[in-house]
Amino acid sequence: MYRKSLFNFGSLAQTYYKHEIKCNGAFGAQHEWKSFATLHRSCSSKKKFVLGCGSNVVDQMFRVKAIPNVGEKGFFQSPVKTLEKSVVGGVTLNHLSWASLLGVPTGLLALHGKDSTGRMIRKKLLDLSVTDQFIQVDDNFVSAESYVFVQEDGERSIIMAPGATSLIDQNAVRKYFESAIINYASMLTTEVSQVPLPGVIELLKVSREHNIPTVVDFDVAPSVAIKEAKLGNIDQLKELLKLCNVLKPAKHVAKELMSLLKPHASSNLSPSDLAKYLLEYSSAQLVVITNGKLSSVLATHNSCIEVKTQHVEKVVDATGAGDAFLGGLIAGLHYNGFPDDEDKMRKLCEVANIVASANLMVLGGLPEQQSRDYLQSKLEAYKYKIEPVKDTNIKTRELITTSELLERSISQDINALTDLNESIDVEKIEAIASRLMSCKGNVFTTGIGKSGIVGQRVASSLSSIGIVSCFVHTSEWMHGELGKLHGNDIVLCISHSGNTNELLQALDHIKKRDVTVLSIVGFKDCKVSLASDECICYCLSPLNEPLGGIPSTSIVLQEAVVNALVSILITKKTLTRNEFHGNHPGGTLGKLFSNK
Repeated sequence: MYRKSLFNFGSLAQTYYKHEIKCNGAFGAQHEWKSFATLHRSCSSKKKFVLGCGSNVVDQMFRVKAIPNVGEKGFFQSPVKTLEKSVVGGVTLNHLSWASLLGVPTGLLALHGKDSTGRMIRKKLLDLSVTDQFIQVDDNFVSAESYVFVQEDGERSIIMAPGATSLIDQNAVRKYFESAIINYASMLTTEVSQVPLPGVIELLKVSREHNIPTVVDFDVAPSVAIKEAKLGNIDQLKELLKLCNVLKPAKHVAKELMSLLKPHASSNLSPSDLAKYLLEYSSAQLVVITNGKLSSVLATHNSCIEVKTQHVEKVVDATGAGDAFLGGLIAGLHYNGFPDDEDKMRKLCEVANIVASANLMVLGGLPEQQSRDYLQSKLEAYKYKIEPVKDTNIKTRELITTSELLERSISQDINALTDLNESIDVEKIEAIASRLMSCKGNVFTTGIGKSGIVGQRVASSLSSIGIVSCFVHTSEWMHGELGKLHGNDIVLCISHSGNTNELLQALDHIKKRDVTVLSIVGFKDCKVSLASDECICYCLSPLNEPLGGIPSTSIVLQEAVVNALVSILITKKTLTRNEFHGNHPGGTLGKLFSNK
C-alpha cells in the first residue's frame, strides 16, 4: 500500500504556482471559490473533505471465447473457470482516489448494501485513504456492480447494475447526504453517469445553498444518460448545467451537449469554441474539455487555453485516464482556488495531465505504488518539494464519536468474518483437522506476540477435547525446546504475516526433526505457508486495522479458524459430554457438564 507516502500537494503547489492565494470571489457573490486553506481557517472546528457522489462499483471480469449475439449461446474461455477477477472502480471513486494520492482529504457519498461487493469497495477506499464515514450501509441497499465480458481479441461488453446508486434522488440526497455536505464539504464532485439527474440536481442545490463549490464530470453523452441509462430528461440536464461551478466533459460529450443547447450550432466546432459556448449556456465558470491523446481545453469567462497532454512512452491501460485527470484538477483547485489568469490555468491543467499520464502506466483506473513513484519523479522535474504526510487516518478520527467507533470496529470484524466464510479453503481446514485428530504424538502450538496468545488458546482447547497438546513460545525453540520433538509430533504455527524471522529460524530446525508442520496464516504465499505440510490462509485482502496493522481484526480471524477446527474435531471425535467432563471437571463448565 502507498498511503504512508502520499504527497504534501499543498507545499508542492506553493512552489509550483509561485503566487499568493487570494479569495477573489471569482464565482460571484453567492459562490466565492476559496482555497482549502482559507476554508479550513474559517471552519477550523471541523475537518473538511472534497466529497464525491457518484459511480463506485466492483467490475466482475469474465473471459469468454466470443460475446454471443442475441438468442445464441456462448462459452467462457476456460471450461472450468467463470469469474476472472473482481476490480474496484467507478468514475467518482477513481477521481477521489487520485486526489487522495496527492494529499487531498476526500470522502465518498454513497449507498451500500451489507453485501460482499460493498465490503470490497469500502476496503479499497480505506486502502486508498478515501474516508468511508459518509457511506450509508443498509440491508435494503444493493451495492453497484458491472459485468465485463472480454473476448479473445480484447473486445468487451459491459452490463451495468448501478444498485443503490440508482436510488439517489432528491429525497435520498436530503436524507442521507445533506448534513455531510453542509458540515464537512470544502468541495463537492458528482457525475452524469449513474446517479439519477434529480439526485445530481439536488446535490448541486444543497452545495449552492451553503456556498460550496461544485464539479460535475459529464462522463456519458446526453443521449446515453437519457435513453440507455434512463437517468432523467433533457430539461433536467439543462437545469444541472445552470447549477455547477466546474464542468468537465470529454469532447464528444461537449459536442452533443452543444447540439442540445444550441441546435443550429455548427457540428465542426473546435474544443475551444465548445468550451466558450458551454460557459455561455451554463452557470459554470470553468469548463474543461478533455480530448483523449490530444490537447485539453480550459476556459473561463476571461480566458481560454489549450494544453497538450503528457507524452507517455508506453500506455498500459487507458481506463480511467479522464478520472485521474479530474483528480489532479480537483487537487489544484483544492489547494489553490479558482485560476484567475492564463498562467494559473495552464499550470492547473499541466498538473492534471501529469496525473492522467500516471494512470496510463497501470492497469485499471486506480492509483498504485507505481503511480506514486511516477508522479514523484514527474513532479520533482517541476522542482516540487516532495514530503510525506502524516497518517491519513488522523483526518477522520476527530470526527467520529465513541459509539460510531464501536459500530465501525464491530462492523469491520463482521465483514472480515463474512469474507472468511466465503473464501476459506474447506479442503485445507478439513486436512488440518484430520491430521490433528490422527496425531500419534503430541501437538505443539507455537507463535509470537498476539499470535502466540492465540496459540496458547489453541493448545488449551485441543487438550480439553482429548488431543495432547502444549504451547511453546516461538523464541524458546532455539533454547532447548527442540528436544521435545519426536517423529509422530505435529507443530501448529500461528502467524499473521507468516514471515516472522524468529518463527522462520525455528522452522529450519523443526523440519529437521521430521515432524508435521501445520500453519494458520494471514497471507497465502508467505514463507511459513511454503514451509508447511498444510496451511490455512484466513485473509485474502488487506485488513483495516488501527495505524495500518495493530493486531485486532486479524486476531478475530485467527480465533474464528481455531473455533472452526475445534468444532470439526469435536464432531469427528464424537466427543460426549461425559468425556469432556472427564477432561474438564472443574469450574462452571465442570458443573455444567456433570451428570448431576
